[in-house]
Amino acid sequence: MVQRRSSLKPSTLKLNDAECWRYRGEGKTGLVVTNNCGLALKLRKGTHENDYLYLYTRNFLYVEVCIAPIFGPFLCYGQVTKLPPNLASNVVSSIQNRRSSLKDSNIDLKCPYALMMPDACCLPGHNNIITIEIKPKAYLRTTGNQQTPIKCCRFCSNIEKRYAAKLIGAKTEYCPRDFFSPRASKVARAISALFDEPLSYMTIHKDNKRIFDEDNKNLEEILGPQSYRTRNELINVIVKILLSKRSSRNRNVLQVIEEAQQINTLSIPDLCHIYSQFNSKGLDIDIEIGKWLAGESTLNKEFLKLLDLIVKFSISIIAQDISIMISISPDSDRNLSQIVANGKVYSYKVSIVDVDMKSAKKLPRYLVQEKELSVSESDNNLSFVGESAKNHLGSHFTSNQACFSKCADDNDDSNGHLSTHLYESTGKHTRI
Repeated sequence: MVQRRSSLKPSTLKLNDAECWRYRGEGKTGLVVTNNCGLALKLRKGTHENDYLYLYTRNFLYVEVCIAPIFGPFLCYGQVTKLPPNLASNVVSSIQNRRSSLKDSNIDLKCPYALMMPDACCLPGHNNIITIEIKPKAYLRTTGNQQTPIKCCRFCSNIEKRYAAKLIGAKTEYCPRDFFSPRASKVARAISALFDEPLSYMTIHKDNKRIFDEDNKNLEEILGPQSYRTRNELINVIVKILLSKRSSRNRNVLQVIEEAQQINTLSIPDLCHIYSQFNSKGLDIDIEIGKWLAGESTLNKEFLKLLDLIVKFSISIIAQDISIMISISPDSDRNLSQIVANGKVYSYKVSIVDVDMKSAKKLPRYLVQEKELSVSESDNNLSFVGESAKNHLGSHFTSNQACFSKCADDNDDSNGHLSTHLYESTGKHTRI
């Protein structure tokens, strides 16, 4: 049984000098800044009238109960921190010129809390550190039925759709099926494709400065005789790190993430049906998850089992949207993990970040996305979709034929279908 914390007392941030925080990056839900003390601060985006501390506490408990046991030593998370007055607005003002004009500016300056965590790019005592951030996404479709071979992965069909709609100006040859392969050559091919065209799925920082992304694909600042003489040498190091087994179950980080992605076994229509059952009883499913996390659920056994299925889906969705941070030093350090590659020893740290709880209220939107991303080789072929979904997925578009050939070259390349039975219902709680 995972021990739950009945309450969460946020620490008070003492480093209240806005000038000491540097811009790192941002996504849809938050903006991340770092300082010289090895800390990262995630400021919340959006406007919320709810109890901020409740939202942060629920998310913290969700990560502790549902995510940490799966991601284990790879997980990089932190604690809720109470901000000094005006710190958020001062930090945003000091870094505003570093932010892309395309980024949303709606930082929630009224929120008195933030998430403080270790800086995944920091290796204390080391210089010349590079950190590769990869957003691997997933090749699985959210309809479940993973036993059926997939002719075109979810990621590739989405890229084709976005490119056809002119939402992106280029296509990448990156495919998650290569990235999650147990074969080093295929993982290398996936990473090489990201070097060619990263879009928003790979960035590289050197000593806390971003030097590679979709707008700057120059590797000159990374390559050198003392670190990585060629791009292939750098890729070789990254691949060896990703395939190095570290978890308590002797799995590498890719296997751990893929296991979490596969934990959901239901189709989106089936999950939407469960969602409607909660709605019909006047139950807010996110609030019910919060009560369950706090050990205060009053649901009967039937609804607890349904809630368990929703939680598994949420874990799967989170695992499809995480980022892997790989920080590497060309110097040997016995206090860190090490690999031998290119005839020398490298020290490194691998972290999984961006594990915030996803709202179950997005399920209807996922159903719409599933319809849009339904891909087939012929007009009437939905063989890769679960039977229950076939009755719900109406129109579908046909992707570029090249996407099929790129994704379907090796069905025997799978890591195997990992167990989805990570949870047992125990009545009041779900036990990992």
